[in-house]
Amino acid sequence: MSQLRQAVVEGLKSAYATYYDITPVEDGSGLCALCAYHLRDSQYVLFKKAELWAAESHEYLYLWSLDTLDDAALNEIFARVLEDGEGKIRPHLQHMYTYLTAVVLYDSAQPQTLAQLKKLKKRREYKLSLHGWMEFRIAAVDISTGEMTVNRSGKRMEKDLKRLMDRIISKHKGEEKTQ
Repeated sequence: MSQLRQAVVEGLKSAYATYYDITPVEDGSGLCALCAYHLRDSQYVLFKKAELWAAESHEYLYLWSLDTLDDAALNEIFARVLEDGEGKIRPHLQHMYTYLTAVVLYDSAQPQTLAQLKKLKKRREYKLSLHGWMEFRIAAVDISTGEMTVNRSGKRMEKDLKRLMDRIISKHKGEEKTQ
């Protein structure tokens, strides 16, 4: 793993630690960490047992670090995130949504793989959305250029991730100059 990519992985883990529960993954694959976010909002009258409404939101973010992003790696990421993430979803009346998010850091990628990444999608609704929904989103970042590729549902996270990546990379490059 390149030194810059390692610094970005550590920077993302540090940034996500504020809101996410982070579990490091060391299984020999490109998966570095699983970040889990859970939120429950509710409104009640006079005392907590008289609840008017409640809504639960969840996100499971899988942080990947790869030398090369190719078709086989993309298919593995998609399959593994869905397999692991869908097992964690517990739809019920107060479940609003769950995002299964993959953030992939890479040094090089094949152009057809990036085109395929843009078309990836998976959305599942539970009991006509009365028990919420699940959506898959993915963002792939070229560490050398900072170029980001996202699927359609990942567009909502692109701006924030881009700003975070720029901050981490500029901090790393600043540290390199002082050494």
